[in-house]
Amino acid sequence: MTPNSAITDAAAIVSGIGIVTGHGIGSTAIDDALAAGRSATGPVTRFDAGRFACRVAVEVPEPALRFARGPLSHELARMSLFVRLAVHAGLQALDQDPATTVAPRLPPGRGMIVVGVAMGGLPHIEAGVMRQERAGPRKTTPFLIPSLIPNMAASMLALRLGFEGPQATLAGACASGTQAIGYALSELRAGRIDWALAGGSEAVTTPITWSGFEAMHALARGDGDAAPPTARPFDARRDGMICGEGAAMLLLERPAAAARRDAPVLGRIIGYATNSGAPDLTAIPDRQGLACMRAALDDAGIRPDAVGAVIAQASGMITGDAIEAGAIARLCGRRNPPVTSIKGSTGYLFAANGPVSTVAALGALARGQLPPVTGLDQPSDDTAMIDAVRHQPRAIDRDAPILVNSFGFGGINASLVVAG
Repeated sequence: MTPNSAITDAAAIVSGIGIVTGHGIGSTAIDDALAAGRSATGPVTRFDAGRFACRVAVEVPEPALRFARGPLSHELARMSLFVRLAVHAGLQALDQDPATTVAPRLPPGRGMIVVGVAMGGLPHIEAGVMRQERAGPRKTTPFLIPSLIPNMAASMLALRLGFEGPQATLAGACASGTQAIGYALSELRAGRIDWALAGGSEAVTTPITWSGFEAMHALARGDGDAAPPTARPFDARRDGMICGEGAAMLLLERPAAAARRDAPVLGRIIGYATNSGAPDLTAIPDRQGLACMRAALDDAGIRPDAVGAVIAQASGMITGDAIEAGAIARLCGRRNPPVTSIKGSTGYLFAANGPVSTVAALGALARGQLPPVTGLDQPSDDTAMIDAVRHQPRAIDRDAPILVNSFGFGGINASLVVAG
């Protein structure tokens, strides 16, 4: 924990964390699972995946998402899962139990809610179309449209909290949640707000997602019953990603605002950058990703050789992992800091990738150890230039910042610099 007096206005204080993943609720659950190298991958239960090569996912157990009766309880129960995940994580970040909180409390001063969402309520879109085709348009639920539009994660959180300040939804593909945190950081630095709830949420476990990604050869296939599909970032046997569900929201504050209310300092966001460009529509960027990482470090005022660790975008994609590994190696040179990725443990979380990785970075700094890459046994020749952490957590310097990467379709690149 860092004394407030030692923090400049260039940083945003992280004073609250809310997170839901396949490992459960709260930052301790995810930190423990990552440190142990556990994967939450299991059989798909949201639809019959028998006709697909990949029949596994990382799902959030919905019974765990309990909400107390309160504003818009009826509507909240009918929202797409990505909305409920965001609301649950947002309440947690405010140190309020969603299952018991009836009258939420907000920090003093000017606030903002900003949520990154990539595909929004895709499962509800698909289900709505199928129901209309099967039973006719008169059987369409009036909750269909409100449940699926991407802004409803931020909007329902604001309505549940009775918040009347600005809200924003960013749709930057898999960089969305990272961009949301970066946008909040910019607003805090500019002095336009005193606090922000910022993060990302996603839940798209539905047949159309599987059809689309299998058509792209993006999902892990495994070897039938002999070797079920699994995500293996940086590993020689990697053959694709595993889809996951989850949300993470951070309560960010200006240092002066946090000091006035004696808020806990769980960490800091000290740098951010985003840029555009990639070799094609869906490729992991090489030159542009490297430029984005450098710009984030410049924004934080630190040199590449001062980076203590990297939490990579790597998801088990054959080409993408290799490209990112090369960019990290060129960024850090001989310094070669330890590198990890959470995707083998949590699944690929789309818009929530960056925020959940940021929570993992905060946990690593608090514990002084970087979790291993779940699923990494033998680094491939094309990723061996980086020091990817295997099998056991690696001790790290708590005073050295961690670089977090997120890259999205369409060449949307974003990086954060996280400090203790």
